[in-house]
Amino acid sequence: MITVNMCGYDSMHKMPLDRSYPEGYQDYTLLLVKTEVFFEIDGKLTDFPPNTVMLYGIRCPVRYGCREPHYNDDWIHFDLQDEDAGLLRELAIPVNRPFTLPYLGTLTDYCRLVVQEKLSTHFYKGEIINSLMHSLFYSLADQLRLLPDSNVRNKYYYPMNALRLEILNSPYQKWDIPAAAQRLHLSTSHFQHLYKQFFGTTCIQDVIDARIKQAQLYLCISDMSVSSLALFCGYDSELHFMRQFKKLTGMTPSQYREAHKKQNGERVSLS
Repeated sequence: MITVNMCGYDSMHKMPLDRSYPEGYQDYTLLLVKTEVFFEIDGKLTDFPPNTVMLYGIRCPVRYGCREPHYNDDWIHFDLQDEDAGLLRELAIPVNRPFTLPYLGTLTDYCRLVVQEKLSTHFYKGEIINSLMHSLFYSLADQLRLLPDSNVRNKYYYPMNALRLEILNSPYQKWDIPAAAQRLHLSTSHFQHLYKQFFGTTCIQDVIDARIKQAQLYLCISDMSVSSLALFCGYDSELHFMRQFKKLTGMTPSQYREAHKKQNGERVSLS
């Protein structure tokens, strides 16, 4: 059983931060840091980029912070009990050692749900939080398992990962390979090589995939026309949008919307 004692989501600090607890905490503490951060490691303050995770053990010295304003993190204080006492060891999740991941999105989603549930009055609140925490840790362990250490040590990894997050969060922008490569002071060919090496796909394919996922969402939750949706997702040509959408989903945008309505209608009729 995993018991959450305190937690917070998207916590912001507008001033530079330096937190120090020499005696540590009385429970485990998970930090998902979304901005630049420093941690005290072996008596030395070491800087880490955004998307850094730190899991402090019980009563281990704590010191971390941010040299610039606008520090941002999610945090969870928790206890491991009974059959979960050895969970962190079983999943090989590092304790008292920061590590950086390509993307925190899924983990922060779980954290948001944990905070939401912690504030609820649900009858099965403890069981729901326990399930969410297990999902969070299994997701974290899976990302660690897939993380290629040689890539992380490459000096271009973190700036390129930051660029990729921008692409995934705003695919509608006019992304251009030469401009992206110039931003990282790389040749176009070297940029494309490293992007494929780091992320297993091309930059252009990431843009396309993110645009189509965005289109799928708005086809389901809005009545936006296909032509308006094409522009909204970053396409200058409605025909080009429709071709890429069908290539990735097997359906036209209109067919996708109708399939969603039909499926949703069937669910309603069965309820």
